[in-house]
Amino acid sequence: MGVLSVDDLELVPLPLEALVAGEVLIESQWLSVDPYMRTRMQAVGYDYLNRDGMGKWLPGSPLSAWGLGRVLESKYGGVVPGDWVVGHLPAASHGVLALDSPAGSLAPLVFHGQDAPPLAWLHQRGMTGFTAWLAMCHYGRLRPDDTVLVTAGAGAVGSLAVQWALAGGARVLASAGSVAGREWLLSLGVAGVLDHSRPADFTEQLARLAEEGIDLHLEQLGGATFSAAIDAVRPRGRVVLCGLVSQYNGSDPRRAPHNLRRLAAIGAHLQPFVVPGHEAVFWQPFQQQVAQPPASEFRAPLEVFDGLESWAEALCGLLVSGRRRGPGKRVVRL
Repeated sequence: MGVLSVDDLELVPLPLEALVAGEVLIESQWLSVDPYMRTRMQAVGYDYLNRDGMGKWLPGSPLSAWGLGRVLESKYGGVVPGDWVVGHLPAASHGVLALDSPAGSLAPLVFHGQDAPPLAWLHQRGMTGFTAWLAMCHYGRLRPDDTVLVTAGAGAVGSLAVQWALAGGARVLASAGSVAGREWLLSLGVAGVLDHSRPADFTEQLARLAEEGIDLHLEQLGGATFSAAIDAVRPRGRVVLCGLVSQYNGSDPRRAPHNLRRLAAIGAHLQPFVVPGHEAVFWQPFQQQVAQPPASEFRAPLEVFDGLESWAEALCGLLVSGRRRGPGKRVVRL
């Protein structure tokens, strides 16, 4: 599909439909920006987006994002103006939102009687936090004697996955595409950092830091970094595949690495996953763990863009290595 440009996204006025029973009118105040959004624009593949009700983005489609809004008007019992709502919102200044969801999916979350926005639910207690927990604690089966590699370790999911691994006693290596990101990772206490903006020598970087290989790998980038990590996985190791962000702007975004078969040959386990479909079983256990130490003490910075008009720039820049302003979760403050 080619590189996504701000010219591919347009800010336009759209009419709001009148409220019906079960709906609220919200004023969006914070909106998330996430790499998976690029996959919603792909014509082929990623059918889970349709299966789970999110839908693909076709030319002319209105966009949506995990976000935080304030209720202006309500036709839902028990929800009143001033309440906060967290969930998948229209990428717009205002929107009409149904507060009931199909069985098995996560309904919007409502917070009553508080003035300050519940910002933790944008990141560490929201979908990026849930993704990191599923990757490291559920699918990764983290062990204290593991050597762990997390690519994109200063990003939204990676920054929390790194801290789950550190809290579990593992030796953690992580990559970032900027000096600031790598310095931030070192401040967390990782054993070593890698520069994934230099894919040509990623293999050499990894060999210096993990001479005996890695036990658990969280892959988010794809491309040369994924290939290098596969070569470093130990026999009976585990690989959790959460994203292929470096490939999302390409013509073949789901391309597998050339050496993928090595994992089967050494008895390693590869676990790809997407978050939709996990909410019914795992959302509550995740919330129980993230609300108490050590997770409640994790550092969870927000990388903030201001104004709805900056949303396109924020998304496009997220797909290019080295275009980060800081570590953590990228959000737009309206």
